[in-house]
Amino acid sequence: MLSLMKSMHEHIASELAILNSNPYFNVISKDKEQLTAQDIAAELKDAEHAGAERYIIREQGNDIGILEFLMHNPNDSCTWIGLLVIHGAYHGRGYGNAALALFDTIMRERGVTSHRLGVLASNAAAHAFWQRNGCIPVKPAVLPDGKDIMIYERTVD
Repeated sequence: MLSLMKSMHEHIASELAILNSNPYFNVISKDKEQLTAQDIAAELKDAEHAGAERYIIREQGNDIGILEFLMHNPNDSCTWIGLLVIHGAYHGRGYGNAALALFDTIMRERGVTSHRLGVLASNAAAHAFWQRNGCIPVKPAVLPDGKDIMIYERTVD
């Protein structure tokens, strides 16, 4: 059974292991295969500044992923998933679906009925995952760093 542990500065090594196990994602999102501790520290600071919640996804003592979400995006008043990534060693085992089910449980408890997320245009595997999980394309957009994304919306199951 999955659980969430609030990600803090002392979890940078765990986040590095998770993110660096996904070099393709790092390249398309950060323009480099391997992230550094400084990159993760900056992400944690950005998440805190934005008011996002960031967690390590755990199962039986193993850190298998990262989930970051923002309960209220001031730009559209929607709840947003900012990041859901599973360690490469755990791909294909249903952990992404299990993490999404856990997220849905949290959102139902908080009274959220739908949420949004952005998927990098070049991330075909992520588009397929989110579409299989009921996401509907809303509109294309461009991130501040110039990367194209598709914004999806999903009803909480």
